[in-house]
Amino acid sequence: MPKNLNRCKILKFTKLSTSMSKAIFILTLVIFGAYTKGFSQSFNVRSIFNSGATVGVEYLAPSQIDDTTKFQLNKYKVQFVKVLRTKEVDIEDFDMECSDSRANQLFLTSKFSMATPQLVPNNQYDNIYSGTLQLMYISASKRRGVWVHSAAIGATESRETFKTDFSPNFRAFSIYAHAKNTKFVPFLGPGISFNQGKFFVLPVFGFWTQLNRNLSVELIAPIHLKVKYNLMNKVELELATSYSGIHPIYRNGSSYKGTDNTLNLQQFKNHLGINTRLSDLYKVKLELGYAFYQEIDAISSDYVLKMESRHYFNISFNYNFGNSILYKFFNQKDRGGFRPKDK
Repeated sequence: MPKNLNRCKILKFTKLSTSMSKAIFILTLVIFGAYTKGFSQSFNVRSIFNSGATVGVEYLAPSQIDDTTKFQLNKYKVQFVKVLRTKEVDIEDFDMECSDSRANQLFLTSKFSMATPQLVPNNQYDNIYSGTLQLMYISASKRRGVWVHSAAIGATESRETFKTDFSPNFRAFSIYAHAKNTKFVPFLGPGISFNQGKFFVLPVFGFWTQLNRNLSVELIAPIHLKVKYNLMNKVELELATSYSGIHPIYRNGSSYKGTDNTLNLQQFKNHLGINTRLSDLYKVKLELGYAFYQEIDAISSDYVLKMESRHYFNISFNYNFGNSILYKFFNQKDRGGFRPKDK
């Protein structure tokens, strides 16, 4: 192949690969930002197709309820992502110039967390355990763009309700990102959720835009806004605001039996985050933030318990197994774009 023609092909491939990687990144943000509001930190949003393991710890400072009572929360989280099926396994030979080319992967995600809510000085809450199994299929092609289809089943229980009032939850969605313009990527898709005995239709929409080489903004409806700055090659800073509204901290009864007395923690959160890549396989994320408009409310009644605003922090560590095609797009994006070998 002539040298200049090969160079032209590389530039085209680089642009398309970057476009696709940004679209996949946006869809991952949608998944965590809109459908797992129980997690106040989304570990690392890329980890959903990272094929790896993530562990994290969350701490909310004691929040005053009245003159004698405070609420405190610790949460411990683990996530595993495994690739079940892959097509187009050789990324070096994957050519978006071909009209029938595509990259598809099927993932199985398992998540587990333990929350230890406390009322000080008289604790009335048991530990809360949450588990989720999720199947997710990502398809990226020149003809169809980038699609993400997912279905998940899970439950949030105490030891007592796990035995007597087990109440499974379900959610599913299908989202498309339009990524022809690499500096502005809108996305849209339908979703449904059956949570704590209630059915929700959850349309998701928003956009990601790059303001300059190092600065980007993302908006996910209904409430998620993040500004990210690339400080250096391996360090990113972010300012974000979000609403966490489905976060059970007390389980009693069952919505299926008409005896549900579940209590949720609601928060409006703002944080400064630092993302650091320690190596190609290891990453760490730290969030320092402040939670506003905190309240504990009941699912099946008008019970509301308001609390003062308080600070919180999250820290998480991620290890990448290294067998995800889609994750490789992010590695190349972080380093300035994809560069296939000359042929």
